[in-house]
Amino acid sequence: MNNNSKLETEELRTCLHIHLYHPDQANCPLYHNLPLNQPYKMDAEDPLRLGRDGQTCIFVLNDTSVSRKQLSIQAYRKAGSTFLSFMIQNMSQKIKLMVGGSELRYLERAELDDKVFLRFGRYELLIWQEPGDSVNTFEVLFETCNTPPSQELGIDVPCKLPVMDTGVPWRNLENGAPASQEPLESDETVVLV
Repeated sequence: MNNNSKLETEELRTCLHIHLYHPDQANCPLYHNLPLNQPYKMDAEDPLRLGRDGQTCIFVLNDTSVSRKQLSIQAYRKAGSTFLSFMIQNMSQKIKLMVGGSELRYLERAELDDKVFLRFGRYELLIWQEPGDSVNTFEVLFETCNTPPSQELGIDVPCKLPVMDTGVPWRNLENGAPASQEPLESDETVVLV
């Protein structure tokens, strides 16, 4: 009998990708305590804690505006599922945590979607899950973003006045005043004055 048939295959771990952005990240060493760009293995039973206190948090942000314990992410399995899911909890009494479009207050929890946008203070995080089949461990991969995830996702980006192909902004043809902020649609030819 061939011994190769007895070799166990290693389970593929779920990976929680966390993309971080802060407007001052180029000037301040906010992330120097995080294992950036390298997967960090975690036991599924242990919560992922993020904050500024290195005694209580596994992952530390070097920023006094962050709470000692900012947030916690816990892996769990839904009944009948073989895949890990994740729940997030706001651990801060002072700083609100926005998950998707909902606010979590102190000690409130929410289930994380496969891809979700988080915001607390001036930090923006985009978290997405790469599924795996291990139920005992998962990986966390922290990476920084050069542009805010909100900008990439089109969140909180104001609409601008439409500009015609000629480069001239739309105008109200009756009195020459700038058009309203309402969107304009027309099936007829536009006459420039």
